[in-house]
Amino acid sequence: MTPRETVVDAVCGQRDQIPLVLAVCLVMGLLLVFPLLLLEPGTVGYTIAVLDGILVVSLLAVLGPTYWYCVRRRME
Repeated sequence: MTPRETVVDAVCGQRDQIPLVLAVCLVMGLLLVFPLLLLEPGTVGYTIAVLDGILVVSLLAVLGPTYWYCVRRRME
């Protein structure tokens, strides 16, 4: 078994928890809308909110396709 297959098996073994993490990320993304609307650009808080937004979007971009791949793999 290659290291890639080992990692994929480990990640897909936790397939049932991925929708929960996706839901938490979506809620965090929705809660980030308020600071982005209320804070002034250039402040420290606004910068932190933008960085948090980047983290949330990147996590959603990784976990969404991962969940789709694990479900598809399970069906085969």
